[in-house]
Amino acid sequence: MNKQTFGYALLILSFVMLNIVSCSKKDEITQPVPPVNNCAGTPGPLFSAVRTLMNQKCIGCHNASSASGGQNWTVDCNVVSNKARIKARAVDEGTMPPTGTLPQADKNTISTWINAGGRITD
Repeated sequence: MNKQTFGYALLILSFVMLNIVSCSKKDEITQPVPPVNNCAGTPGPLFSAVRTLMNQKCIGCHNASSASGGQNWTVDCNVVSNKARIKARAVDEGTMPPTGTLPQADKNTISTWINAGGRITD
């Protein structure tokens, strides 16, 4: 085998190996990651405390029939999915509820739930 033929064979072999490695890496990268469902399960004590708080202070405006700001807090998964928004408005900014800032104990209830993971099972 002369040098030129050997060079072509080496080039073809390199190309084939690159494609094999590239395809196997691509398959590893594109595998979907199963979503974490933070809305499934039995409500835990921290979420239940937040649910009670929201029933008392929030769902008068944020319910299925009025959904102020486009938010319906009567649905548990909506609460879980929007925990950052709830914390920002009710705890950090103090702009919710519009009738006045929540007492510190209520802010702590929300923060404790979120710091524990903000799942329905917490």
